[in-house]
Amino acid sequence: MSENKQTEKGENTMGKEYYLYVNRQKVKVSKEIYKVYWREREHEKYLEQVDKKNHLFFFSQMDYDGHFAESIVDESVDVEKIVETSILIDKLNSAMEELNAEERDIIERLYFNDESLRSVAKLKDITHPALIKRRNKILEKLRKFIEEI
Repeated sequence: MSENKQTEKGENTMGKEYYLYVNRQKVKVSKEIYKVYWREREHEKYLEQVDKKNHLFFFSQMDYDGHFAESIVDESVDVEKIVETSILIDKLNSAMEELNAEERDIIERLYFNDESLRSVAKLKDITHPALIKRRNKILEKLRKFIEEI
């Protein structure tokens, strides 16, 4: 940057000069180009941080054999547990299809919509203990369906 004298407002009396480095050469540029360059550079840094935060990988990170140059193993993720859970969810969905509409509605309200036993009992116009009995029978039915799958 040029070493011109500055006024009280921080402006140069002779005008500020702007430089960028291109191929290790200092090149004089206009103020607009300088600002655009640095705005884009900062935006690029921001996008890289977002990509790292979201654990994105790019082809440029691969070596010549198509493998990632750095290890991508995430020890905090239990893949086996995720697969196991996914299988159980599929089994549960299949078992839910075996229930009649009334049974499915009760289970969905209690476990998927997080409604209370009392509110569902009131909605179904039955007593709280009667709903508990019905719920337990439905859960046992689901358990048997899941074991058969």
